[in-house]
Amino acid sequence: MSVQQIKDYLTLVRVPNLFTLPSNVLVGYLSSNIYNVIEINTIILVILSSACLYAAGVIFNDIADKQTDRKERPNRPIPSGRITQRSTIILALLLLVISITISYFISTATLIIVLILIATIVIYDFVLKNSLLGPVAMGVTRLLNILLGASPNLSHLIVGQFDYVLYRLFLVCISEFVYVTGITALSKYEANKIPSFQLGWFHALLFISPIIIGIYAASIGFFNDTTWIYLFIFGSFILFMLKIATSSKSMMTDLTLQKIIGLLIVGIIIHDAVYIGGSLDSWYLGMCTYVLLVPTILLGKRFYAT
Repeated sequence: MSVQQIKDYLTLVRVPNLFTLPSNVLVGYLSSNIYNVIEINTIILVILSSACLYAAGVIFNDIADKQTDRKERPNRPIPSGRITQRSTIILALLLLVISITISYFISTATLIIVLILIATIVIYDFVLKNSLLGPVAMGVTRLLNILLGASPNLSHLIVGQFDYVLYRLFLVCISEFVYVTGITALSKYEANKIPSFQLGWFHALLFISPIIIGIYAASIGFFNDTTWIYLFIFGSFILFMLKIATSSKSMMTDLTLQKIIGLLIVGIIIHDAVYIGGSLDSWYLGMCTYVLLVPTILLGKRFYAT
């Protein structure tokens, strides 16, 4: 395999975005952990399963968009012919098989969530992507990815009397869902090549809501006091992005919008760090989560993320 082919496959699977998945898994695992015991091997396996699902999902996404990409993005791997559709289908199916196999050996809950995720991904890519429900479906996939991280702990939560932990996990999932729904809603304008775009109050609310949810979760004691530090960092990031997006100088151009979307995707890691750092005694893991920003940003300069 040549260097160009390797680059094409990395482009195909949106390699920068793969580094936003470990934070999803970690936030799900830690916010649902009741024993303060971290099983590193289990977490690694769940992350691998999640990465395979995501890679398969974006491959299906490019297959579904093949005709559109031939007109608007002819240099991408599939429309350019550098990677055949047959090869991409085989790779996507192989990734799904790997994900299912890994989940089978983790827990029944993990396997069930993986199967639900596969169905959601396929429905999004081939049915809902270009509809009004597209952003909602994408938000659901990230919500399910957090549940995938929590899946090794779910059996303990359901059997025991841990309603507060389930509610804590629920708040984390809703926060992620709203945030990712907002990103996907914005990306529709970039995908449709709208010459200029002004951020409205509805889009702004989608990005402010996770801050409000975080403040609520921290104020009622669901997370430790360190949460406020991470929440301040995330809140500052969101307000900075909103300041750029709502600049009165001019309406956002297609290029500006694309950069903002790329940064907001990176912000998934900053969002997840709020709850990773605030869970149990894992404040240091919140700081470690920021390490994921490095490959995401650096690879984002060489490979597209949307």
